[in-house]
Amino acid sequence: MKLCLPSLGGPGCSSMTGNFYEFGPWRTAPDLQLHKNPHPWNQRFGILFIDNPVGTGYSIAEKDEDIPTDQDQVVAHLYSALSSFFDADPVLKRRPFFIAGESYAGKYVPALGHHIMKIMERGRSSGFLVRELHQHGEMGDLKGHTYAFRLDGLIIGNGLTDPKVQVQTHAETAYNFGLIDKNQRAYVDELAKHVVQLVEKEEWYAAYKARTALVDWIQNVSGLATPLDVRRTVPYHCGQDGTEFLRQFLNRKAVKAALKAEDKAFWIHCNPRVRRIMAVDTMKSVKWMVDDLLPKLPLLLFQGQYDIKDGVASSEEWMRTLTWHGREAFFETQRSLWWVGKTLAGYWRSFDTLSHVVVVGAGHQVPADQGLTSQHMIEKWIAHVLSTRSSLPK
Repeated sequence: MKLCLPSLGGPGCSSMTGNFYEFGPWRTAPDLQLHKNPHPWNQRFGILFIDNPVGTGYSIAEKDEDIPTDQDQVVAHLYSALSSFFDADPVLKRRPFFIAGESYAGKYVPALGHHIMKIMERGRSSGFLVRELHQHGEMGDLKGHTYAFRLDGLIIGNGLTDPKVQVQTHAETAYNFGLIDKNQRAYVDELAKHVVQLVEKEEWYAAYKARTALVDWIQNVSGLATPLDVRRTVPYHCGQDGTEFLRQFLNRKAVKAALKAEDKAFWIHCNPRVRRIMAVDTMKSVKWMVDDLLPKLPLLLFQGQYDIKDGVASSEEWMRTLTWHGREAFFETQRSLWWVGKTLAGYWRSFDTLSHVVVVGAGHQVPADQGLTSQHMIEKWIAHVLSTRSSLPK
């Protein structure tokens, strides 16, 4: 029996968690059987799950040097994988394409989007009309870069995007949830100041260790099962008997064979080896990439209200530091109640290319906690994007 431990967090967490526990067509459960997901995200869309970076999930890194250490290496691998995927079926190149991710993908998603947009912009400067390529499905060499597919928007759930800003919200959030008292809050604030100092000195590994210690301290003194959802008595995808059922299911020989994974691959939710090697990247911000992307691409940010690590306050704080031209107008826009049928699903604010959603009754893994709500959210947002943007960003 594998005992359930709190998630290490990214980098190094597998997309198979999203596939078989959150929003894929089938979910597993403590009985280790597959159950049809009543609210999958692929009801109207196709979904491609990628274990990333190398060494994550079923992906095998033969040696440490195979594992990326920064976002540049990560997105180079991702772009190569996506290009190969679309080359295998050229018809898909003309279809709408969105990049989505959760948690540490708050860094992967902007980094990959930024990489793709730079390639597209180089193509436009070479005289090719991206709209024509989109309409006619023609590919061309754009100054040494192949335009491989379109890009219509970005989606981040409970993301880590600007760690320096986000770590400074942990004390207040934990205090307001009643998890720590005022003296403990002051202590956590001091820990956060130390993390900020290390980031400003670019002592990246030390900053990563200090931030990890801060989150661990809150969890230890509060007795939380996981900081990803203050309500839970056991971590995500774990049974009440202490069994991590998702790991057991995904390491079955028949399951690996069905998914075309190598038999020697051993699946774990978050690979500590990958996290260790990418530790120096953890506290680096990609907010500047979001600033660059917002004038060109729609972005959906959503969080579950019970996540105290990468949740609502953490995300809104860095959003308020954006240099994007629409920031002030965005926050002046009234946040709306969002209903699914007669049920309050959350709160929604949107202006221009940025949308922000708070999901009621959810923690870090929103689709696992609120399947219907998350399905409604993603379908509503994508439908709006596609109805207002008929072609690639100009």
